[in-house]
Amino acid sequence: MRRLSSLILATILLAAALVPSVALAQSTKSTKARIAVLEFQNKADNQWWYHGGAAAAQDVFVTELVKSGKFRVIDREQLAALMREKNLSLSGDVDTATAIKAGKLLGVQYFLAGAVTEYGSTKKGGSGFGIGVSKKTFVAAMNARIIDTETGEILWADEGRADSSSHNVRVMGVGGGEDDERMFDKVMKPVIQQLVASIKAADL
Repeated sequence: MRRLSSLILATILLAAALVPSVALAQSTKSTKARIAVLEFQNKADNQWWYHGGAAAAQDVFVTELVKSGKFRVIDREQLAALMREKNLSLSGDVDTATAIKAGKLLGVQYFLAGAVTEYGSTKKGGSGFGIGVSKKTFVAAMNARIIDTETGEILWADEGRADSSSHNVRVMGVGGGEDDERMFDKVMKPVIQQLVASIKAADL
């Protein structure tokens, strides 16, 4: 009987010890602010950006924000569905009044918005016939800001930039280098990671 009583007491004590941990985990989850990443504006003179680049950047931002553990992040498709349901249209240049209204309708505390200010390449060398070596430098730059949907205040703003170079060797006009479309991961993704690191360090 004593052994049974001791077992019951031990079970009760273990359960009591676990309750605060569970409550803390739930409390931490509930205190994380909900954030939605809007599609970025194109302010870069590059045609590629109109063919999926903005959506790709938005997806990478969502992924990196989730990895940061700082917010509860709305998925891009979920955000699009919510905006269709509420008959909303939002972009990277959202104004204060629209941000406040949309935030209430969508149930988010923050919007992350911004623009790609540079995305492209410069090429040097490689002209003429025979053997030629050219250097192509890809550059990406982006600015972003977080808007409080209760006040319309910009709580955080920053910009990031990255570049990467490749060399082309051509013999009698034949040859090539790295595909431009593959450069997204080399130049745009690091820019987004820079900005998310800045957000994570901010007091939000």
